[in-house]
Amino acid sequence: MMRKYFTYALLLGPLLGAQNKETENSVYQQNWVLSEKENEALAFDADIRLSESELTLDKKLFRLRKQFLSETEKQKIPLYNLSFNEIKPLIESSTLFKIIQDMPKGGLLHTHSGGVTDVKWVIATARKYKECYVYDQKDNDRFIFGQLAFFESGKVPEGFVNLDKKLTSDAHFEKELQELLILKRDNLCNYNNYWIEFEKRFKRISLLLPYRPFFKEYYIKGFQDLAKDKVQHVEIRFIFDELYDFQHGKYPVKTSVTDLQEIVKEVRRSNPRFSLKLIYSSFKFLDPAAIDKQLEMAFQLKKEFPDMISGFDLVADEAAGHSINSFRDNWAKLNELNKKYGIELPLFLHAGESNSVFNKNVVDISLLDNQRIGHGLNLIYFPKTMERIRKQGKFVEVSPISNQILGYVSDLRNHPARVLLSNGIQCSINSDDPGVYGYEGLSYDFWMAFVYWELDVKALKKLVFNSINYSSLNDGEKKKSVDYLNKEWNEFVQKINLTVN
Repeated sequence: MMRKYFTYALLLGPLLGAQNKETENSVYQQNWVLSEKENEALAFDADIRLSESELTLDKKLFRLRKQFLSETEKQKIPLYNLSFNEIKPLIESSTLFKIIQDMPKGGLLHTHSGGVTDVKWVIATARKYKECYVYDQKDNDRFIFGQLAFFESGKVPEGFVNLDKKLTSDAHFEKELQELLILKRDNLCNYNNYWIEFEKRFKRISLLLPYRPFFKEYYIKGFQDLAKDKVQHVEIRFIFDELYDFQHGKYPVKTSVTDLQEIVKEVRRSNPRFSLKLIYSSFKFLDPAAIDKQLEMAFQLKKEFPDMISGFDLVADEAAGHSINSFRDNWAKLNELNKKYGIELPLFLHAGESNSVFNKNVVDISLLDNQRIGHGLNLIYFPKTMERIRKQGKFVEVSPISNQILGYVSDLRNHPARVLLSNGIQCSINSDDPGVYGYEGLSYDFWMAFVYWELDVKALKKLVFNSINYSSLNDGEKKKSVDYLNKEWNEFVQKINLTVN
């Protein structure tokens, strides 16, 4: 009898072992699927359900990206080791870029005054003014080489020459001036160099923008470029200054707002849904007493222009300026200012534009009534703060190309936004200062995000609609903008499905 049982054991053993192994594999697979679903449920776009048409588009874009990457690999192009400036022509030649140009992008929520318009246009337009001059001497404590400005005849500082005459007499100077106005990562070696050169680009055009005739041309051009690139709403971190001309002298600060209102009306003639908000911006390097005055000014303008002024921010290099926490007394006075003026002025602060764990500005954001975060790169170093910000429903304005050119992210596959998105932090795609980086519009940033972050149509759609849903448009404006965006998005999906194989 024992021999019989032993024989059964020999026969059935392998079968039972296989069954146990199959059971183990089945449990492992079930756990794997569960883990995958848990990760998907946490992602920022978990609520998006694509239509059949959108799923078709998704397959087409996936295939086009795969083809593009295969072709660059075949040509031995080190795509991930090159900067934006180096691959810009490659982007422009791709089918994928033409599709993304055609894609409605909703809103541009993070850009700056002085950084929105093509520098070639800036030079060509400035030279039309006989009163425009360029500084062609070595840098000193007042002016830097290539700085542009308007002056009345007889009041031109030493070292400045007429721009048109300079460009006419020196065939190479226009290209040199373009290089001085565009920041490229390629020739910069460290963080300080990035920011020093970045700020020089702004300084070179800082004396152009307050000249009222040029101011109007500049923003008409910038908004038309954005509208052409399928951007329907823009929010500018705006540095307020007194506009002037040589006939009337200086104008009140509010003239910037009224001029921009008129410019928006003009843009709406061809783009009826175009809209604009201004985020009053001051500088991190000022002291709290100066910021008190800036906040007072911001509230006054918000009171007079409630539909145009939407919030308050502090800009400039976070490593060199004061921390958000150093202005805690200013933030504590916001409720008092709200009551005084009978309005609210939300904070849209830059925070975490840094690679350092010692920069804790994002920690302050989670403790302030600050719904939108400019950049938020180092938020991933503070996991509890990141979790709190997710639960608070706060929002991060991401600018991929800016982050690369300023040296925060070399290989955009490693951009911190990928961690934010997978952890359920809501974001939008922004261009920051495209004029300074040598491009126009928002399509380049979307292309970089789509290719480097391995996005799909679900993620693209969520990023696009986030830019309206988290904008500072009021509820009525937001509803109209979302309705329009839905229509544009559906038409885009249908068009690409019909025209792209």
